[in-house]
Amino acid sequence: MNDREYQISQLKRIFNAATLAPVFKENNKYTVDGVPRITYDDVMNYKCVIRCDKGFPKSGIFWSDKAAHVIAEYNSIEALVDDGWRVD
Repeated sequence: MNDREYQISQLKRIFNAATLAPVFKENNKYTVDGVPRITYDDVMNYKCVIRCDKGFPKSGIFWSDKAAHVIAEYNSIEALVDDGWRVD
């Protein structure tokens, strides 16, 4: 399994189990003043929206700030991974 396949499988596991609001490693394409994440609400609705969490780690594993700044939005997990995002 290559890195792309691994990232996709991990994100699908997170989305399907709705276990947490995933945190991502830095993506050099984007300037982020905080930690890039997908909110728990977006996970529950299977939306691939990367937002900026300025309160991490205090915000917790079920972070769900719908007002957080949107960094990038994708139509699929594959598109998100292909744009360079990696689960931390």
